[in-house]
Amino acid sequence: MSGRGLSLQVAPKDLRGLIYAINQMDKEASGELRNEVSSISKWSAQGIIEASYYTPFPKQTAKVAATVRANRDRIPNVTIGGNKSRYSGGAVAGLTLWGTEVGSYKGFPNGGRRFPFKDERGLWIFKALREMQPEITRRWKQAVDKVLDNWSRY
Repeated sequence: MSGRGLSLQVAPKDLRGLIYAINQMDKEASGELRNEVSSISKWSAQGIIEASYYTPFPKQTAKVAATVRANRDRIPNVTIGGNKSRYSGGAVAGLTLWGTEVGSYKGFPNGGRRFPFKDERGLWIFKALREMQPEITRRWKQAVDKVLDNWSRY
């Protein structure tokens, strides 16, 4: 089992036309868009980290929150987890990510545990992203419009 982690980003299938336009940009416009969107990703990552302060598993969540990082791309995205933050028993943050996010409960007759993926509410990551989503979308559209307007003037 690896401690890879989780990468959160917009689903490209929902944005095919816009992605096509972005892919037609020259290197300069693409770099400008990456710079604009980088600040949105950093803001999102900070929001996720701040949400970790209010979870029922503060010690475990702190290790996972230490791995949250913004990525520099044309679409806002954040990576969480990985192999860097280790627990005393040797587990890494990527292995404990889902446990801190959705918890676990006894759901099998044999006493085994499983994650409650049915409602996908989440304790801090998905909850924070749902609250930030309208602002992320607004900022990203504004950044794309700004870059596309400048790019189309050439």
